[in-house]
Amino acid sequence: MRKKVIIISALISALIILSGLSTTICAVDIEKIQQNEAIKVEVNQYLGGTPNTIISELDYEEAQIIREILISLNTAIENNDEAAISQYEKILNDKGIFGEKYQEFLSYDAYNEKMDFAKYSRYTKFLEDRNGDNISNQLCYFNAIGQGILLTSITLRLWEAIVRAAENASSPLAGIIILLALLPFLALVVVLTNLIPFRILMAQGALTLRNGTISSLGLLGSKKVTVGPEGIDVNFSWFTGITINIPFTENSFLFVSGFALDVKETDV
Repeated sequence: MRKKVIIISALISALIILSGLSTTICAVDIEKIQQNEAIKVEVNQYLGGTPNTIISELDYEEAQIIREILISLNTAIENNDEAAISQYEKILNDKGIFGEKYQEFLSYDAYNEKMDFAKYSRYTKFLEDRNGDNISNQLCYFNAIGQGILLTSITLRLWEAIVRAAENASSPLAGIIILLALLPFLALVVVLTNLIPFRILMAQGALTLRNGTISSLGLLGSKKVTVGPEGIDVNFSWFTGITINIPFTENSFLFVSGFALDVKETDV
Protein backbone atom coordinates (compact mmCIF):
# COMPACT_ATOMS: atom_id res chain seq x y z
CA MET A 1 0.00 0.00 0.00
CA ARG A 2 2.81 2.39 0.89
CA LYS A 3 4.49 1.67 -2.44
CA LYS A 4 1.22 2.38 -4.25
CA VAL A 5 0.83 5.72 -2.46
CA ILE A 6 4.37 6.70 -3.45
CA ILE A 7 3.73 5.77 -7.08
CA ILE A 8 0.43 7.67 -7.23
CA SER A 9 2.04 10.72 -5.60
CA ALA A 10 4.78 10.72 -8.21
CA LEU A 11 2.25 10.45 -11.02
CA ILE A 12 0.11 13.26 -9.68
CA SER A 13 3.19 15.48 -9.38
CA ALA A 14 4.06 14.76 -13.00
CA LEU A 15 0.48 15.59 -14.00
CA ILE A 16 0.59 18.95 -12.23
CA ILE A 17 3.86 19.85 -13.95
CA LEU A 18 2.77 18.80 -17.41
CA SER A 19 -0.79 20.13 -17.28
CA GLY A 20 0.49 23.70 -17.21
CA LEU A 21 2.64 23.30 -20.29
CA SER A 22 0.20 22.28 -22.99
CA THR A 23 -1.79 23.45 -26.05
CA THR A 24 -3.27 21.81 -29.26
CA ILE A 25 -4.75 22.48 -32.60
CA CYS A 26 -7.97 20.84 -33.65
CA ALA A 27 -9.85 21.80 -36.81
CA VAL A 28 -13.37 20.44 -36.70
CA ASP A 29 -16.53 20.99 -38.73
CA ILE A 30 -18.40 18.09 -40.34
CA GLU A 31 -21.06 19.95 -42.30
CA LYS A 32 -21.74 18.92 -45.89
CA ILE A 33 -19.90 21.42 -48.05
CA GLN A 34 -20.72 22.46 -51.60
CA GLN A 35 -18.01 23.76 -53.92
CA ASN A 36 -19.46 27.27 -53.84
CA GLU A 37 -19.57 27.43 -50.04
CA ALA A 38 -16.89 28.58 -47.62
CA ILE A 39 -15.23 25.84 -45.58
CA LYS A 40 -14.71 26.68 -41.91
CA VAL A 41 -11.51 25.40 -40.31
CA GLU A 42 -11.66 25.68 -36.54
CA VAL A 43 -8.34 25.80 -34.68
CA ASN A 44 -8.40 25.17 -30.93
CA GLN A 45 -5.51 25.76 -28.54
CA TYR A 46 -6.07 23.64 -25.43
CA LEU A 47 -4.52 24.95 -22.21
CA GLY A 48 -6.31 22.61 -19.82
CA GLY A 49 -9.35 24.89 -19.65
CA THR A 50 -11.52 26.61 -22.23
CA PRO A 51 -9.81 26.31 -25.62
CA ASN A 52 -8.69 29.39 -27.50
CA THR A 53 -10.40 29.10 -30.88
CA ILE A 54 -9.23 30.34 -34.28
CA ILE A 55 -11.61 29.98 -37.23
CA SER A 56 -10.45 30.32 -40.84
CA GLU A 57 -12.82 30.36 -43.82
CA LEU A 58 -11.46 28.95 -47.08
CA ASP A 59 -12.99 28.52 -50.49
CA TYR A 60 -13.29 25.00 -51.88
CA GLU A 61 -10.26 25.29 -54.17
CA GLU A 62 -8.01 26.56 -51.38
CA ALA A 63 -9.17 23.78 -49.07
CA GLN A 64 -8.32 21.23 -51.77
CA ILE A 65 -4.83 22.70 -52.05
CA ILE A 66 -4.31 22.41 -48.30
CA ARG A 67 -5.57 18.83 -48.43
CA GLU A 68 -3.00 17.90 -51.08
CA ILE A 69 -0.23 19.62 -49.13
CA LEU A 70 -1.16 17.67 -46.00
CA ILE A 71 -1.06 14.40 -47.95
CA SER A 72 2.40 15.29 -49.24
CA LEU A 73 3.51 16.36 -45.76
CA ASN A 74 2.39 13.05 -44.26
CA THR A 75 4.37 11.17 -46.90
CA ALA A 76 7.44 13.31 -46.19
CA ILE A 77 7.14 12.61 -42.45
CA GLU A 78 6.97 8.85 -43.05
CA ASN A 79 9.88 8.99 -45.52
CA ASN A 80 12.00 11.20 -43.22
CA ASP A 81 12.36 13.78 -45.99
CA GLU A 82 13.45 16.80 -43.96
CA ALA A 83 13.66 19.15 -46.95
CA ALA A 84 10.12 18.31 -48.06
CA ILE A 85 8.80 18.64 -44.50
CA SER A 86 10.29 22.13 -44.23
CA GLN A 87 8.84 23.08 -47.60
CA TYR A 88 5.30 21.91 -46.86
CA GLU A 89 5.19 23.26 -43.31
CA LYS A 90 6.22 26.71 -44.63
CA ILE A 91 3.47 26.64 -47.25
CA LEU A 92 0.88 25.70 -44.63
CA ASN A 93 2.07 28.39 -42.23
CA ASP A 94 1.96 30.97 -45.02
CA LYS A 95 -1.71 30.04 -45.54
CA GLY A 96 -2.38 31.41 -42.05
CA ILE A 97 -4.40 28.47 -40.70
CA PHE A 98 -2.17 28.19 -37.61
CA GLY A 99 -2.56 31.78 -36.48
CA GLU A 100 0.45 33.94 -35.67
CA LYS A 101 2.78 31.23 -34.34
CA TYR A 102 4.84 29.07 -36.67
CA GLN A 103 3.85 25.38 -36.66
CA GLU A 104 6.64 22.82 -37.06
CA PHE A 105 6.50 19.11 -37.92
CA LEU A 106 8.93 16.31 -37.11
CA SER A 107 10.11 13.36 -39.20
CA TYR A 108 10.16 9.91 -37.62
CA ASP A 109 13.96 10.00 -37.53
CA ALA A 110 13.94 13.35 -35.72
CA TYR A 111 11.43 12.05 -33.19
CA ASN A 112 13.38 8.83 -32.67
CA GLU A 113 16.55 10.84 -32.11
CA LYS A 114 14.84 13.02 -29.50
CA MET A 115 13.36 10.06 -27.62
CA ASP A 116 16.32 7.67 -28.06
CA PHE A 117 14.14 4.55 -27.90
CA ALA A 118 17.12 2.18 -28.24
CA LYS A 119 18.18 3.13 -24.72
CA TYR A 120 14.87 1.83 -23.35
CA SER A 121 14.52 -1.30 -25.51
CA ARG A 122 15.19 -3.62 -22.55
CA TYR A 123 12.00 -2.42 -20.86
CA THR A 124 9.65 -3.18 -23.76
CA LYS A 125 9.39 -6.86 -22.78
CA PHE A 126 7.42 -5.77 -19.70
CA LEU A 127 4.82 -3.91 -21.78
CA GLU A 128 1.66 -5.41 -23.17
CA ASP A 129 2.40 -6.33 -26.78
CA ARG A 130 -1.23 -6.16 -27.92
CA ASN A 131 -0.70 -8.83 -30.54
CA GLY A 132 -3.31 -8.81 -33.27
CA ASP A 133 -3.28 -5.17 -34.32
CA ASN A 134 -0.73 -2.95 -36.03
CA ILE A 135 -1.19 0.47 -34.43
CA SER A 136 -1.32 0.22 -30.63
CA ASN A 137 1.76 1.82 -29.10
CA GLN A 138 3.02 3.74 -26.09
CA LEU A 139 4.98 6.99 -25.82
CA CYS A 140 4.80 7.29 -29.57
CA TYR A 141 4.86 9.68 -32.49
CA PHE A 142 1.38 9.21 -33.95
CA ASN A 143 0.19 10.16 -37.45
CA ALA A 144 -3.10 9.61 -39.26
CA ILE A 145 -4.52 10.87 -42.54
CA GLY A 146 -7.68 10.03 -44.48
CA GLN A 147 -11.46 10.36 -44.25
CA GLY A 148 -12.35 10.59 -40.60
CA ILE A 149 -13.85 12.19 -37.55
CA LEU A 150 -11.98 13.16 -34.37
CA LEU A 151 -13.53 13.33 -30.91
CA THR A 152 -11.65 14.79 -27.92
CA SER A 153 -12.09 14.87 -24.15
CA ILE A 154 -10.21 16.41 -21.22
CA THR A 155 -11.56 13.98 -18.61
CA LEU A 156 -8.71 11.47 -18.62
CA ARG A 157 -5.90 11.90 -16.12
CA LEU A 158 -2.29 11.34 -17.01
CA TRP A 159 -1.62 8.87 -14.23
CA GLU A 160 -4.35 6.52 -15.51
CA ALA A 161 -2.40 5.90 -18.70
CA ILE A 162 0.84 5.27 -16.85
CA VAL A 163 -0.82 3.03 -14.28
CA ARG A 164 -2.40 1.06 -17.11
CA ALA A 165 1.04 0.45 -18.58
CA ALA A 166 2.35 -0.65 -15.18
CA GLU A 167 -0.63 -2.96 -14.64
CA ASN A 168 0.19 -4.71 -17.90
CA ALA A 169 3.54 -5.77 -16.47
CA SER A 170 4.21 -9.40 -15.60
CA SER A 171 4.91 -8.67 -11.92
CA PRO A 172 4.82 -5.82 -9.35
CA LEU A 173 8.57 -5.45 -9.68
CA ALA A 174 8.23 -5.14 -13.44
CA GLY A 175 5.57 -2.48 -12.87
CA ILE A 176 8.00 -0.42 -10.81
CA ILE A 177 10.65 -0.87 -13.47
CA ILE A 178 8.21 0.39 -16.11
CA LEU A 179 7.33 3.40 -13.96
CA LEU A 180 10.99 4.30 -13.53
CA ALA A 181 11.50 3.85 -17.26
CA LEU A 182 8.52 6.04 -18.22
CA LEU A 183 9.17 8.98 -15.93
CA PRO A 184 12.09 10.27 -18.06
CA PHE A 185 9.73 10.25 -21.04
CA LEU A 186 7.33 12.48 -19.14
CA ALA A 187 10.11 15.02 -18.84
CA LEU A 188 10.70 14.70 -22.58
CA VAL A 189 7.07 15.67 -23.19
CA VAL A 190 7.96 19.12 -21.89
CA VAL A 191 10.86 19.26 -24.35
CA LEU A 192 8.63 18.15 -27.21
CA THR A 193 6.04 20.80 -26.45
CA ASN A 194 8.76 23.38 -26.94
CA LEU A 195 9.30 21.96 -30.43
CA ILE A 196 5.62 22.45 -31.26
CA PRO A 197 4.61 26.12 -31.02
CA PHE A 198 0.96 25.21 -30.35
CA ARG A 199 1.67 23.09 -27.29
CA ILE A 200 -1.05 20.79 -25.99
CA LEU A 201 -1.79 17.93 -23.72
CA MET A 202 -5.08 16.55 -25.04
CA ALA A 203 -6.19 14.24 -22.23
CA GLN A 204 -8.11 11.83 -24.42
CA GLY A 205 -9.08 11.50 -28.05
CA ALA A 206 -10.71 9.02 -30.39
CA LEU A 207 -10.74 8.92 -34.15
CA THR A 208 -12.52 6.92 -36.81
CA LEU A 209 -10.62 6.76 -40.10
CA ARG A 210 -11.35 5.34 -43.56
CA ASN A 211 -9.40 5.33 -46.82
CA GLY A 212 -6.09 6.48 -45.39
CA THR A 213 -3.10 5.49 -43.28
CA ILE A 214 -2.27 5.44 -39.57
CA SER A 215 1.25 5.04 -38.21
CA SER A 216 3.05 5.16 -34.87
CA LEU A 217 6.64 5.03 -33.65
CA GLY A 218 7.18 4.35 -29.96
CA LEU A 219 8.16 1.88 -27.26
CA LEU A 220 6.45 -0.95 -29.13
CA GLY A 221 8.28 -0.20 -32.36
CA SER A 222 7.30 1.29 -35.72
CA LYS A 223 3.79 0.42 -36.88
CA LYS A 224 1.70 1.36 -39.90
CA VAL A 225 -1.63 0.25 -41.33
CA THR A 226 -3.39 1.21 -44.54
CA VAL A 227 -7.11 1.64 -43.96
CA GLY A 228 -9.78 0.90 -46.56
CA PRO A 229 -13.49 1.74 -46.67
CA GLU A 230 -14.17 -0.65 -43.76
CA GLY A 231 -12.58 1.86 -41.38
CA ILE A 232 -10.68 1.68 -38.10
CA ASP A 233 -11.22 3.13 -34.61
CA VAL A 234 -8.29 4.33 -32.49
CA ASN A 235 -8.22 5.80 -28.99
CA PHE A 236 -5.27 7.88 -27.83
CA SER A 237 -4.41 9.61 -24.57
CA TRP A 238 -2.36 12.67 -23.61
CA PHE A 239 -1.73 13.77 -27.15
CA THR A 240 0.60 16.69 -27.91
CA GLY A 241 0.42 17.90 -31.50
CA ILE A 242 -1.94 18.96 -34.23
CA THR A 243 -5.21 17.78 -35.76
CA ILE A 244 -6.85 19.29 -38.83
CA ASN A 245 -10.29 18.43 -40.17
CA ILE A 246 -11.37 19.68 -43.61
CA PRO A 247 -15.13 19.13 -44.06
CA PHE A 248 -15.58 18.68 -47.81
CA THR A 249 -18.54 16.30 -47.35
CA GLU A 250 -19.91 14.02 -44.65
CA ASN A 251 -16.57 12.18 -45.04
CA SER A 252 -14.34 14.86 -43.56
CA PHE A 253 -10.63 14.84 -44.39
CA LEU A 254 -8.60 14.35 -41.22
CA PHE A 255 -4.90 14.92 -40.52
CA VAL A 256 -3.30 14.09 -37.15
CA SER A 257 0.36 14.42 -36.17
CA GLY A 258 1.94 14.49 -32.73
CA PHE A 259 3.06 12.73 -29.55
CA ALA A 260 0.73 10.37 -27.64
CA LEU A 261 1.33 8.68 -24.32
CA ASP A 262 -0.84 5.74 -25.33
CA VAL A 263 -2.47 4.67 -28.62
CA LYS A 264 -4.88 1.74 -28.76
CA GLU A 265 -6.67 0.27 -31.74
CA THR A 266 -10.25 -0.71 -30.87
CA ASP A 267 -12.79 -2.98 -32.50
CA VAL A 268 -14.59 -1.39 -35.44
